[in-house]
Amino acid sequence: MKTPQMKTPRITLILAALACALAAPAGYLQAADGSAKPAATRAGGLKEDMIALDRAYIPALAITNRNPQPDEARRAMEALNRQWASFKQKHLTAKGGDRQWKADMEKIDGLIAAANRIVDSGKDLIKAHEELEGVRLTFLAMRERSRMPYYLDDITRFHEPMEEMFLAAKGKTADTLTDADLAKIKATFPKAEKLWSRVKAGQADPAFRLTSEQREELNKLLAGESRALDALKQAIASGDKAAIAKAAQGIRAPYAALYISFGDFTALGKK
Repeated sequence: MKTPQMKTPRITLILAALACALAAPAGYLQAADGSAKPAATRAGGLKEDMIALDRAYIPALAITNRNPQPDEARRAMEALNRQWASFKQKHLTAKGGDRQWKADMEKIDGLIAAANRIVDSGKDLIKAHEELEGVRLTFLAMRERSRMPYYLDDITRFHEPMEEMFLAAKGKTADTLTDADLAKIKATFPKAEKLWSRVKAGQADPAFRLTSEQREELNKLLAGESRALDALKQAIASGDKAAIAKAAQGIRAPYAALYISFGDFTALGKK
């Protein structure tokens, strides 16, 4: 991926955790007069600005999950702060009749400010990561209320069941994977499979401005997670606890590679 629009840096990301609805049709925001206007074009390219913000947000989320990386974390937060200042200036006020919009924007502002304080201290960056996790979940709820389709939201929704299965198996072997762990994985897999089918069926819309090379890379990353899930499905069907533990521990890394591929790491000198 050679443009700053979508990168695949060699950074391992550990991601953690996931509304309401308005009556506007999918992809539209409800205006104050009751009419529906396209979400991506209203308010000066709202969706495009969300994408630009995510490109700066994803590196900050990734870097703060690795200790110790204080210098990189500061550079990532500086890039996020610049993008957030621009986004906030344009989009602070309520959009499309969403009465909770401004409160959620202020919540995001507080989460980013808290992350900045932690990163500035140079200590316990994981806490900064946890603050930043709330940013994407808050935006997800905002877009759900607005009925705004957003490709990264599908990827975020899949994260929760994927993470549950991964954590149930983390560090486990056939001897240490408990019956409760096994039951958790088996019960969670159908939800993960259903949400992953939405990711595969969805498309990064034109607002992401992906080149053909980037789309090819995206397809490879999607295929990587699909293979990991298929391996887990087969292991569950076999009942082999060793295979289940191994396969469940293999579903996070390809997911992380997929998610962070949408980040712009150029501010960190990454490629």
